[in-house]
Amino acid sequence: MVKIAGSFLKIQDDETKIRELDKVCDVIHVDVMDGKFTERPTIPLVKMKEILRGIKNKFDVHLMVLNLKKYIDEVALFNPNFITFHIESTLNVQEIIDYIHSKGIKAGIAINPDTNIEKIYPYLDSVEMVLVMSVKAGAGGQHFIDITDRLHELIDYRKKNDLNYLLEVDGGIDDTTIKLVQDADIIVTGSFITDSENYQSQIYKLKKALRNGFTLAELLGVIVVLSILGLVAITAIDNNIKKSRYDSCLVQQTSLIEGAKMVMLDHPNLLPAVGSSVTISAEQLQDGATINGEVIDAGYIEDDMINPMTDKPYVDSTGGVSVEITTTNGSSFDYTVVYGNDDESCHR
Repeated sequence: MVKIAGSFLKIQDDETKIRELDKVCDVIHVDVMDGKFTERPTIPLVKMKEILRGIKNKFDVHLMVLNLKKYIDEVALFNPNFITFHIESTLNVQEIIDYIHSKGIKAGIAINPDTNIEKIYPYLDSVEMVLVMSVKAGAGGQHFIDITDRLHELIDYRKKNDLNYLLEVDGGIDDTTIKLVQDADIIVTGSFITDSENYQSQIYKLKKALRNGFTLAELLGVIVVLSILGLVAITAIDNNIKKSRYDSCLVQQTSLIEGAKMVMLDHPNLLPAVGSSVTISAEQLQDGATINGEVIDAGYIEDDMINPMTDKPYVDSTGGVSVEITTTNGSSFDYTVVYGNDDESCHR
């Protein structure tokens, strides 16, 4: 499943907005620039460290600097999941990879759009991530440069050489360009989210664009397959049927809520009044219907998802399963899965 990484480069002085970004993204992408490798620097690392203490998500650090070891020493104290550096910033590439690993941190290598992709090939068996820049490193808000060919080259190289590095894309990503790089593992976006007044709405637009690239049925199919594999492992190892059923329940609830979110994205006028609510049944999310006078399409959730613990359809319920959607401020919504029978919850 593609993860959305939020970059706070353009809001780096606003901790409140950074917290909002952290709430809606899967990952936080931390840009560190020295004003030498790039035209301008980012905020001092002392302040950066204070900001990151409040971050709940995992984050990766993207170094756009020349004095790499100095910055690696400092940002390693932030406890990031990855530290990524640019191949253009050093002649001692393997030494820098090893130095990052010596800190107990995963290493990533970044490459600008105008750098020959083959320069990073000798190091791909040593890194855990490759960051493919779709803008020139150094500034937010630039226009997307089409790097899809090199992205697919790296996917092919990974497969042919049985490697496991993640592929991340950064630069000029919005709800149109994200479709071009949907084969990446992590997609970084900044301005598209942070230039908006409603970060959650922008995330929904990105996910909708990805849904149109991979059909919703395909996305939910991946969730179900991963869930089944996970449940088999849990049951075999722990013999913990109760926990397995609980995990199945979470998949069901997540699928229903994501389907309802997509409805709200496609039909923003469905709930015009603040504080009003509407209930959408699982059947409506599957088969489509008219809700509050608006016709919604079929296929917001998959028809035949089966709970592996019960061999019943996920959405099967004595009194029906639905999602109650309530407006909170006119543009954001709360979602609650409602079961028709109070004694029934995910067939437990």
